[in-house]
Amino acid sequence: MESIFEKHCVFITSTGRTGTQFLAKSLNQMIEDCYSVHEPANVFFKDMKKWGQDIKRFGLYQMTIGQFLPSKSMCKLSTYRRLGKISDEKAQEYIKGLRKQILEETKESIYVESSNHLHGVVDLLEKVFPNSKIVFIIRDPRTWVRSAISSPVYLLYKTVDFAFLEMSMRPYHFKDDPYSDKWKKMSKIERYAWYYNKLNTFVLDTMENRKNFRVYRYEDLFLSDRKNDFFIDFLEYCSKFPDGFSKRYQFKPQLLSKKLNSSADKYKIPHWKKWDKKMAQDIQRHCGKLMERFGYGKEPEWLDKLSTDYEKEFA
Repeated sequence: MESIFEKHCVFITSTGRTGTQFLAKSLNQMIEDCYSVHEPANVFFKDMKKWGQDIKRFGLYQMTIGQFLPSKSMCKLSTYRRLGKISDEKAQEYIKGLRKQILEETKESIYVESSNHLHGVVDLLEKVFPNSKIVFIIRDPRTWVRSAISSPVYLLYKTVDFAFLEMSMRPYHFKDDPYSDKWKKMSKIERYAWYYNKLNTFVLDTMENRKNFRVYRYEDLFLSDRKNDFFIDFLEYCSKFPDGFSKRYQFKPQLLSKKLNSSADKYKIPHWKKWDKKMAQDIQRHCGKLMERFGYGKEPEWLDKLSTDYEKEFA
């Protein structure tokens, strides 16, 4: 019998706030014989109904105390592995344990998991799932920060994200990180910019030149004039595998107009065009290299916010 871990899988990951929930809810409507899920066995404090359903499915222990253990939580495992607290061998063992049940229950031939909790183990997934592909979605850091800070369901560095729980990365977790001593004095925007750069850079560097890895810009998939073309390319990638296995897909553009996982009605910070120079420079300091690589920050209004003094200091 074919091992459940040899199922054809697509893992979609990012910093979050990049349409991952939409993709999980939509791909099974576009790709034939596909099961797609968003962050399985993860607690959403704003969605008690889902939490109750997951308790019935995965058990009370995993959905409560287990969320603080790398063997029971992909979020915790990702952080532990990112911090060097767990070996690759043990991490692979835990990945198998975390996904064994859901793969056994999945009768469809393609399993799609969309989750920002995969970033710390993204390079191990192909070892556990040999017939897998990885999709990474990156978003303009300026709109990402605004969305992340404003979202009531995105808990990064917010009230319940206590530092001692080590659920999220911080500079002092890493040897020689230049922002370790500055963390307490950094603004919320700058902390988010640090996280954006740290996570995206780690994934991109780790997965560079891997054949089963592809990057899409959030703006191309959901906002650009050519979003339909980009989304069809995305569906093509997710439905065809190197071993010759493939499933048909049907692009449904009407689904792209649906708003899922949107931010609060009122953003907590203004659009970047209304930022002062310090806010812009904080983002540029941390995210400038990625912005340059992916074509962000070319607007004259943005460049005007980056003063000559800034350019000399951080050139």
